[in-house]
Amino acid sequence: MTATTAAPPTPPMPEERIARLEGAYPHLATKADIESVRVDIESVRVDLEKLAATVERQASILTWRMIIVAGVIQALGIGALLQFLPRP
Repeated sequence: MTATTAAPPTPPMPEERIARLEGAYPHLATKADIESVRVDIESVRVDLEKLAATVERQASILTWRMIIVAGVIQALGIGALLQFLPRP
């Protein structure tokens, strides 16, 4: 009996492996899907930075308005107290 040895199978090319995985596992993301998500994440990051800047400006404006309102309330309170002071 002669022993015949079969050559080991050649490993599949990366493209073949990816195609098999995508066919066998449809829930896996492709490179294009991942890149699309990266672009979306970057877009959201830019939008959040713009929103944070807007919120910071609005907070500053609100702080100054609160300071002005507090000053007006204080002036009104002082004016009301002056009414009760005896007049010479």
